[in-house]
Amino acid sequence: MGSIIKVVDKTSIVLGQCIKVLGHRKKRIAFMGDVILISVQWINAKRFVFLRARQQKSFFKGSVHRALVVRSKVNYKRINGIHIRFDENAVILVTKFVVPLSSRVYGPILLEMCLRWNSLGCVSFCII
Repeated sequence: MGSIIKVVDKTSIVLGQCIKVLGHRKKRIAFMGDVILISVQWINAKRFVFLRARQQKSFFKGSVHRALVVRSKVNYKRINGIHIRFDENAVILVTKFVVPLSSRVYGPILLEMCLRWNSLGCVSFCII
């Protein structure tokens, strides 16, 4: 909680701050695959112009959205014993039912995420 996170989808949001980790009442650390609440910290004005009118009303500085953690600096252990770690913390904006709000996701997404949420696999490039 409180960390600055990069947003890697097609919305105009660039950076957000984690407010709360959803799911468990006392959970304070979000791992890959967790849904969190973020507050918008920085918006890219050049991309903001190309959004639809109804999306421009909801994506402004200080607004709160649900986000899915897709990359984190914390190790992720696969079943076969391999540890995977990324250089940055990254999220994508999702709805209440964990469906992405945008039609594109930038950067790699783990195969386990794509298998867990089928709607995420449609808008991203999954790595093995």
